[in-house]
Amino acid sequence: MAIPFLVCLTTALVLVIHYNPDPTRPYRAVFAATHRIAAIAFVVLPILATIISKGDFRIHFYNIRQAWLWTLQDLKWLLLLGLASISKRITLPEQGKFNAAEKINFMYLMSTYTLYVLSGVYIWVTDAAFVAWVAHCLMATLSFFLILGHIYMATINAGSRIGLSGMFSGYVDRHWAKHHCTKWFREHFEDDHSPISVATDKKNSIKSHAETRY
Repeated sequence: MAIPFLVCLTTALVLVIHYNPDPTRPYRAVFAATHRIAAIAFVVLPILATIISKGDFRIHFYNIRQAWLWTLQDLKWLLLLGLASISKRITLPEQGKFNAAEKINFMYLMSTYTLYVLSGVYIWVTDAAFVAWVAHCLMATLSFFLILGHIYMATINAGSRIGLSGMFSGYVDRHWAKHHCTKWFREHFEDDHSPISVATDKKNSIKSHAETRY
């Protein structure tokens, strides 16, 4: 989903900023076609990934449930995040598999995915889609800031970028997991000291002593 979405966002920025003032500028059709192809991939690839990983449904539903399950600790984490970023004396509350910021990103994606698809299709097939276009652009604008923060945390921030490997392999560094998802790690892996172990629940399986199934 990440790559098609970034392609859609980039081509949309070019179309709105560069071509909307003057649609006759050259290569507009190229950017429009690229945007639509990426949009199709944005719909098709998650479906294919879900079918291929059908054995991981329990993990998917577990993640969804955790993203929508909020506690006072999550609210406290959000309130203290800014202070903690400038002062090491501020300690953030322990978090589960997802911290509060990740939950917001997860919830926003789940809430807008269908609207992106429906409004995009409506814009594509009709010439009178002003309301759909406004909704589409508004969601993209909000997503832009979430994406910037997400990219920064996933690729630049030293404390969180280690978890990027989880996007590709489904596993994360055990020490990172213990620090980043302390509560979740303690509940599922704290007593595991074996070099290789598989838990009874697949969502909590261990690949090796150095990595934890995420």
